[in-house]
Order: sequence, then C-alpha cells, then structure tokens
Amino acid sequence: MKRTHKFPLLLLTLPLLLSLACGFSIGDTETDTPSESNDQPAAPTAETSGTVRTIPTTESDTQPTSLPAVPASSSDGDTSDDILIMKDPIFIQEERNLITTFLFENLDTAAGIEDIEYNVVVTDASGTTIQTETGYIDFLNAGARAGVASQMYLEEGQVAEAVDIDWVYYTDATGSVENPFTFENSRYYFDPNWDRFTAVMVNNESDAFTNVRVDVIAYDSAGLVIGGGFTYVDFIPGNDQVGVSINGYVSDDPASFEFFPRLNVLSQTISNDELTRNINILQTGFFYNETTLTGGFLLQNTSDQVMKDAQYYISIYEEDGTVAQVTNGYINLLWPGQTYGISPGSVQLSDGAVPSEFNVYLKSGTLEDHDLAANPLTAQDVTFLPDPNYPKVSLTINNAHSEEVDNPYLSVLLFNAEDEIIGGGYSYPDPIPANGSLVYEIYVTHVTSDPPARVEAYPTLTSW
Repeated sequence: MKRTHKFPLLLLTLPLLLSLACGFSIGDTETDTPSESNDQPAAPTAETSGTVRTIPTTESDTQPTSLPAVPASSSDGDTSDDILIMKDPIFIQEERNLITTFLFENLDTAAGIEDIEYNVVVTDASGTTIQTETGYIDFLNAGARAGVASQMYLEEGQVAEAVDIDWVYYTDATGSVENPFTFENSRYYFDPNWDRFTAVMVNNESDAFTNVRVDVIAYDSAGLVIGGGFTYVDFIPGNDQVGVSINGYVSDDPASFEFFPRLNVLSQTISNDELTRNINILQTGFFYNETTLTGGFLLQNTSDQVMKDAQYYISIYEEDGTVAQVTNGYINLLWPGQTYGISPGSVQLSDGAVPSEFNVYLKSGTLEDHDLAANPLTAQDVTFLPDPNYPKVSLTINNAHSEEVDNPYLSVLLFNAEDEIIGGGYSYPDPIPANGSLVYEIYVTHVTSDPPARVEAYPTLTSW
C-alpha cells in the first residue's frame, strides 16, 4: 500500500457524555441477534475434541437473561473530516472499570485508510487527565467500518467525567485487505460480573493466524450503540474454528451485536503444520456441574529439545452450537519427550449454560537447548484431600538440581476409575531448595460425587 497523503497535524477530538451505569461490573464483520444460532456442533475427534460430561444437579433456565435497561448517553450526530468519521461513541463506568466504544467509518469509497492511530483520554470533573490509551488500526478498506472498544482500569475513587478521542491517519491507500474471518452462532450472556458475548469464529483461509484482536459493538433495538468489549484470540488454525468470548459492558439489553476482527503488528500467518509441530495431544476430558467446568488434557513434546511457551486454546460449546466459554493459557516448559498434564482449573460458566462439546487446540512453542537434560522436578506422595467446598491435593515436590528452583509451576489432573480426566488445578509453589524437597498442598476443582481413583501431579519450571 502506498502512502500518498497524511494529516500529520490533524487531531480530531470528540468529547463523550457521561454514562455512569449503576449495577454493572466488567471483566467488515458479522451482525447477529443474541438469540440466533445455527445447529452446527463441532465434530469431535479422538485427540482434541469430545463430549463434556454432565453432573446432574438442579435444573436451571437455559435462556440467556439480560440486564435491566439503564440509560446511557451518546453523542448527537457524527464528527467528521469528510474522510474518516467516528460514530456513536459512549462510555460506561462501573467502579474502577471503564469501557469506551465507538465506530470508525471510511467515507472514501475509492481508497483505503491506513495507519490509524487513536488516543482515548479520560478526565475527571476538575478536567484532570486520569487515564489514557492509544490504539492502532493498520488498514480500513474503502467504504468500510471498524468497531473499537477501549477498556481501562481507573484508580480507586476516580470517576470519569468526560472521554475525548482524537485520531490521525493516512489517506488514499491503494489495495484492500481481505478479512479471512466470519462469525456464527453468536450469543449474549448476562453474567453477575460481566456482559458477555460469544460466537464461533471461523477462519476461511488455509493458514493459521495468531494474536487476532476481536472487538464487539452492541446495539439496541433502534440501532444505537450501547456498549461492547474486546478480546484477543491467541491463535486460530486454518480452515477451522474456535470459540470467542468477550467480556464487556452494555447500558441496555442488546438487540444485536457486531464483531470486528483485526490483525496487528504482533499477528503472524503460519501453516497448520507449523502451528502444531512437535507437540501432540494424548488425552482430553472435561466434566461440569452447574456453573463450574473442570478437567484438562495430556500432551507430549515429541522433539529432542526443550519447548518453551507453547499455548493451548479450549472452546466449549453448547448443544445448539453456540459457545459456552473459552479458556486459554501458556505451557511454559516441555522437556524432550515429556508427557505433561494441563488443567485450566475452574472454568466459570453462565447460569443456564449446558456445555456438551469441546475442542482443545495447541500451538507449538520455540525449541531451545537447555543445560539440564531432563526436568529436575518430580512429585511423590500425591494424595487427594476431599472437602465439600475446597478439595486439595497434597504432595512432595523433589528437586534433583544442584540449585534452588525459585520459579516452579504445578499442574494436577484427577482421573476416575475409567481413567477419564474429571478435574484438576494448577498453582505456583514456593521455591524448592537445591537437592531438596517441598511439601505442598494445591487446591483442585472436583465436581463428581465420587473421589478420584487416581491423581497425577506435573511439576515443572516456568522459565530459566
């Protein structure tokens, strides 16, 4: 793309009216209504997918609920420079959490806009700046729109009186950027601590993408912006799908919402083979009870080197194909040939969620040499300690290294008599002395009525 014109001194600023929503707490595209869904459940495979096991308890309403309508202020009309305009900006504060949402639209139907830089400036009643945030949009196609959600955390006691947004950019950019992503089966959950939006994100390209930002903009029945949020999808395989879950705010019941994916300078395009090279999933299993889901998976580093910073991404689906929840994380160190267990611990579901399927995806980490030929940490005397509210596992972690390990990481998996994974947890234990040991207890999530038949513990290092 060619830069032919820039507004180096053009600073567009739009003040936002106060929208202080009481009773809220935080945590080109597809538009959908919260109730729409396509019955396309994920096809399970033996290694990466399966059925979420249900532990029946009390029946609950499976329909998503919505927040009571709370008035929110927004701007009257558009602020424009005849090329890039900002539309419908609002902000909502609940305690220390502040979210600002707005739309950018390129009015030039013949050329794109690139290198958009926007600044969100928050001031209090005295006019003092209390928080700022800068964001970037690499490219906006001719005639296209982009939704933006900014989330900030204020200091205790600070109240946002106004939010100003300014932006600069290059115009007359040639070419266009194809969006490889579509969104299906979107859903809105009213959770006690969040307004949560989920969808199935589909990658229509053969290559995988990493570090994809996804913003969601919510609208009321009149089409006015009433809030939103954003998240980052760590990776999405080529010709495949993952679940997306976005925590945000809305000031009224959303009638529809729109997802805006965008790549950034940290995003990469890699082949599916490169995505999963030298790492395999051996077993997966998840159980849930009311609003708590737990379980985990076993994986193996098939290389002859230490693997650092591999990643996992778990999508949990409802029976109707909508996304109940997602969870993700890093796998810090995997030793050559090592089989390791990972548990996300307790995954919180919305009231009424009925998860039935899951997919576990892995992204390979970097291979590096290490002074140690094998993991110096081992576990012994692993014992389950039952408790109706806070079950734990006790164990002894041994350190065979001649130096103290000051950055250990511990993951635990629980198995039933059928050798299914039924629970687990993770923790960061205290330092383990050189050639010594540490007696340790870790809280685990266990939702079945019977105690586990077997417990496995997997200590390792977080880094070196």
